Amino acid sequence: MTHTTVAEVRRISGVTSIDKASDDDVRDAIVEAEQQLEKYLNASFTPQEIIENLDGNGTYRIFVSKNPLLAVRALKIDGADITLDGNIFFKKPSGKIELNPNGAPETSRFKKGSQKVIIKYIHGWLEQGNKSTELTADSSPGQNVDLSVASEAGFSKNDWIEIYGMDGNHEAAKITAVAANQITVDNLSFSHEDESIVIKLEVSEVIKKLMRIFAGIALVARVVGESSEDIVGYSIGEFQVQKGEPYTQWRETTVQLIKERDEILQRVRKRPAVF
Repeated sequence: MTHTTVAEVRRISGVTSIDKASDDDVRDAIVEAEQQLEKYLNASFTPQEIIENLDGNGTYRIFVSKNPLLAVRALKIDGADITLDGNIFFKKPSGKIELNPNGAPETSRFKKGSQKVIIKYIHGWLEQGNKSTELTADSSPGQNVDLSVASEAGFSKNDWIEIYGMDGNHEAAKITAVAANQITVDNLSFSHEDESIVIKLEVSEVIKKLMRIFAGIALVARVVGESSEDIVGYSIGEFQVQKGEPYTQWRETTVQLIKERDEILQRVRKRPAVF
């Protein structure tokens, strides 16, 4: 899945002609750029499900290795499956998971020992967008859950949403179907009360711009490499015609793109890794 378009990369790079780069070339540049940016920022911009084996620490809190943490799907401590609803809380930015200290003794601590904890969770660097609605009825944990909402307008299949309310429960889920005043999601781990907020999750515009710049720089570099054999001048008898060096123009474009990239990267922090 890519998060920017061929037209947007052509616009920001100035490589507007398909003679210089086909649409397939631009798409390849986008895919490569987004993969490079994910590695550089230590994040995924498409939600990913992962199963992680961790050492228990004897406390009621533990950190998963990938963040932001969008949802916890399953938890096993020392071989026992833990019911998530009512027994755990988690922090989205840091990836911290906490057990309910008021729960049963077997669910109030991450039992100490090598790989005593197995967690299935979803992580991804998505932010709340400007499209939201609210639940019009309580919902329960489960798979393929139908959510009654005030309005489904602006939500589509395969969108990711975040649900949170005054009950303190929050999590992300993927939309599998949309109908009148109803949104169906793939999975819920927690109950959610009536009037909870349902908000669409998106890749931030700043990150999207970085993706376009990364792809634009790669695209310009490709055009410059392929222009090495371009004819830049003609001689006809005593007359000479000079077209100008195309590299000089593309060099200035690259300088500006790199400057803008570096300015944005100074404001965007890499995601911390937990080991």
